[in-house]
Amino acid sequence: MLEFIAIAAVGLLVGVINGMAGGASVISFPVILATGLSPVSAAMTNAIGITPANFFALIAIRHRIKEIFRQYSQLIWISIAASILGAFALTHVPVEVFEKIVPFLLLFATLSLLIKVKPKEDENFQVKESVGIAASGFYCGYFGPGQGVMVIAVLARDARRNTADLNSAKNLIVGCTSTVSNIIYVFSGLVHWTFVGALLLGSTIGGTLGGRWATRMSPSFYRGLVLVTGLGASAWLFEKYLF
Repeated sequence: MLEFIAIAAVGLLVGVINGMAGGASVISFPVILATGLSPVSAAMTNAIGITPANFFALIAIRHRIKEIFRQYSQLIWISIAASILGAFALTHVPVEVFEKIVPFLLLFATLSLLIKVKPKEDENFQVKESVGIAASGFYCGYFGPGQGVMVIAVLARDARRNTADLNSAKNLIVGCTSTVSNIIYVFSGLVHWTFVGALLLGSTIGGTLGGRWATRMSPSFYRGLVLVTGLGASAWLFEKYLF
């Protein structure tokens, strides 16, 4: 029971931060992993448990969801297609191989928060953007934590976009992409459903709050929290699986 409450509390924190900016699943993944699950099982459980946070973060702008979906529909479908490939890769990779890769993936996801975005116009931007979104989609299906930050980093490079809509677009892209890859995970037999329930409970509430607080919270606060947690967890994983 205490384990369930602790994971639900982590889900609440992750939901709030993901609703505001993204990247917080680097916090919940090592917590799930610390319970004794394999890295593959932890990645799948974590992904399914926190996905609703992206959709509940959209409640505050629910009257504009259709408009945003139409605007970003091509990128959403590109991300979904790539995530299917990533999810199949995850379900077919031996656990021993994933254990060696996961410390690097978590470190990469954490450091992605340091990406500095400089909006600019580029005649080849559409192609580059599609490639970037496809890469983030594959990453979502294969591992997940940090995808939201990657999506923001790609979308924000279009100087013509309304920056106020970027977080909503990110939540929609990540939510749709994760939902499809999660369906594949369900049939893997590796999902820990009790932990999924705890994360769902916390992240649903947190995502709703995060969507409302997105414009009020200091970016440096959640960025610092995720960086410290992610770097610490990465160090732990390197020691656990590589040293």
